[in-house]
Amino acid sequence: MYYDAHCHYNLLGKPYPNYVIASVSMDYSSSIQNLNIKSKNILVGVGIHPWNISKGEAIDDKIISLIKKADFIGEIGLDYRIETPKEVQIKYFTKFLELANEYNKMVNIHSVDSYEDVIKLLAKYEIKKAIIHWYSGPTDLLKDIEGAGYFITINPSVTFQKKHKLVAEKAPLDIILTESDGGYVYKGKLLEPTMIKDTIHYLSLIRGISEDEISKIIERNFHKIY
Repeated sequence: MYYDAHCHYNLLGKPYPNYVIASVSMDYSSSIQNLNIKSKNILVGVGIHPWNISKGEAIDDKIISLIKKADFIGEIGLDYRIETPKEVQIKYFTKFLELANEYNKMVNIHSVDSYEDVIKLLAKYEIKKAIIHWYSGPTDLLKDIEGAGYFITINPSVTFQKKHKLVAEKAPLDIILTESDGGYVYKGKLLEPTMIKDTIHYLSLIRGISEDEISKIIERNFHKIY
């Protein structure tokens, strides 16, 4: 069994046997789509991605009603490379963190050039369970992520994305999860859960541990957070 801790499964439209998948949502519409495909091996998150804040997506009673049905909240977060003002993004992010506390939900987070703010806000709102997906931030923050009991995901881009590779080399194994970000097209290639096999192989090489042991660690970590 393979574990995909961050995937846009609603965009893929085909089954992946032997995979447990956490499917994140980008907005109200995709949240509905994901809840309709929720199953034993498909966990579902509800949220509004920071890229969609400027489209008028609202955190209203409709999406809150979906959060109650979801396994977790996500994809939410902060992206300081986009035009949406930081203060607007933070307002949305903190509202979701409040809802996570209210409904006892784990959060699955998008963070770009906002890593320190994300970690500080998670601490401020006393979030107990969090995943920072595709973490490519400073390696000196890994100790803070570990200390808080949070997790990061390693993406198939680890084989060529320098910052992400450095994280994979240095991150404590007990905070690492695998993800595909499936459904997202990166550098012209559609990402899929099947790529996780290659990620595990690569992690095995750079960490000097067998693929079987890496897989066991990932499975154990996945069950801790989900």
